[in-house]
Amino acid sequence: MFSRRTFFNVSGVALAGTAAATARPAAAVNRSARTGPGPDHARSEAALSMARRVLLTDDEHTDLTLQYLRLLTGSARLPGKGRRRVIVVGAGVAGLTCARLLTAAGHDVRVLEANGNRIGGRVKTFRGKVWQDPRLRAEAGAMRIPSTHVLTLALADSLGVARRPFHQVDVPPSPDISPGTSRVSYRSWTGELFSTGNKKPYQVGPGLGSRLLHVNGQTVTKAEYLRDPRPVNKSFGWDSATPASQAWAQAVEKTRAYTQTRNADGTWSDMPIVDRVEGMARLLDDLDDMSLHQYLTDIAGWGTAQIQAVGTLENLTSRLSYGLLHSALDAVDINPAVTYFEFTGGTDTLPRALARGLRIETGRVLTSVAWHERGVTVHAAPETGPEDEALHGGTGEPRYTYDADAVVLAVPFAALRHVTFDPILPYGKRRAIIELHHDTAHKVLIEFTRRWWEWDEDTWKAELGSAYRPAPHGPAVPAIGGGCVSDEASRFVYFPSHPSDHDSPGGVVLAAYNWAGDALRFDALTPHDRHTEALDHLTALYGERIRRYATDRCVSQSWLRNRWALGEAVIETPGQLLSLGPHVSTPVGGTLYFAGDHCQPRYHAWIAGAIASGTEAALQVAHAQ
Repeated sequence: MFSRRTFFNVSGVALAGTAAATARPAAAVNRSARTGPGPDHARSEAALSMARRVLLTDDEHTDLTLQYLRLLTGSARLPGKGRRRVIVVGAGVAGLTCARLLTAAGHDVRVLEANGNRIGGRVKTFRGKVWQDPRLRAEAGAMRIPSTHVLTLALADSLGVARRPFHQVDVPPSPDISPGTSRVSYRSWTGELFSTGNKKPYQVGPGLGSRLLHVNGQTVTKAEYLRDPRPVNKSFGWDSATPASQAWAQAVEKTRAYTQTRNADGTWSDMPIVDRVEGMARLLDDLDDMSLHQYLTDIAGWGTAQIQAVGTLENLTSRLSYGLLHSALDAVDINPAVTYFEFTGGTDTLPRALARGLRIETGRVLTSVAWHERGVTVHAAPETGPEDEALHGGTGEPRYTYDADAVVLAVPFAALRHVTFDPILPYGKRRAIIELHHDTAHKVLIEFTRRWWEWDEDTWKAELGSAYRPAPHGPAVPAIGGGCVSDEASRFVYFPSHPSDHDSPGGVVLAAYNWAGDALRFDALTPHDRHTEALDHLTALYGERIRRYATDRCVSQSWLRNRWALGEAVIETPGQLLSLGPHVSTPVGGTLYFAGDHCQPRYHAWIAGAIASGTEAALQVAHAQ
């Protein structure tokens, strides 16, 4: 799932991050210039450590992205010659990546997974008998991969996991497109180029703009809004002709000068890596304590009306109280200018490919970990009952005991909160497990027997005959992909990005997608009420005529009410990145290692974060021999 933006160069292209061309914001405090012992020095050291983690480098300015790409695609192997017995707890992408690398290097690896029915963690694909038409599938968790996430794409390509375009904006229906061996490229700051595939990189065309915005009682297409944003903006009290997306992009540019320089033609270039690390450290030192709301008011100079307008249209309002930096990183990865992919057979084809050849035991719930000089002893119990919103079931008998030289805990810290450690963990690690903020997300997926979103009005007339009624907000425009934005409880709608699944005449619409406080309000509803509300909202947008094609199959996914995830992803509150971040991925005692997207601050809530952290943990285990 989580639920993601960058300040550095991916694939050799400078991407939007955050910062003004002038000096640091006026509200910034130059703590990083202070030296010597004390809290300011400790903060500066934490900022430097986390800056390296955000930029995926180390104190020698090694390009870790390049190193990880070689390991993940098999052109390099883990170091070390000794053979260690390793327990990996968690068969999500992070745990499977770690286990696969360690196994390939000759270690004795066993993977324990709490879920008794599947692997993948927050990669979860609903398929088969879940739907009236078993040919269909839909994603409960992760669903899109930005073209800038080279770790994910290169790993999937090396495993033979097919991908196709994911359309963030609506495009005309067309035969299914497979980018096949489209090139994945990454140019390092060392000058080295990593590249796979022999076709040119896939580029998506411009969107049709036919998807809807529904806010403050107004409903317009996205194209209409871009032509004249003022009526919608004024409904919030923000009298501006600037599109919300442009205003948000301008706001996050306020931090860009920390790590990039402006060229004479107005473009930006990355600073040399040494300067970039120092700049990122200053950025974190100056702004980690800021919430997104404080940044928008004190630094960007926004008023309440602009915050409400842009926040609603750009999905910021639910996270205004969270730390600024997560939203700033996310702006690069989620915007219409980025090319995206999805895995052709469903996102869960990636963890299933990673799992090939691994020794995995499912239904093993971690209960306690005893770590000592000789290694580690792990205790687990069988799992019973459903994984989601379980009202019955739990851990039972018999209990299982595993002895190993090391354990990699590739599960969310929210889950480790319920595990006993003997002896107790170091203070910093315990505080991170206890306090690190886990956000939530909720999806409601509705099945339809016909793909009505691909129809024009003439098709509707032919289908309905005398029962035909026009659409409530203008003629239908045939399209796939893209989505709608609303200030109703459902918040966001996404349409399938591909013409069909195995020639099925129907499809599944993500009828409600929301985060944080918005998700909590959906979590509290019954599954029946979620279905009713999401379908009612979709009907208000596209007309009562769509109801005749809705089946009774509706699936909702609350990641907060999932027994093993306990939330969608880590999104730090102000100050947590520097106070807790340095303790998250640090090994303990030479026997305890940690992995998961929460361990990689650049990629919280992305598959790339899980892959990067799983690779890092494998390297840590191998280096400890």
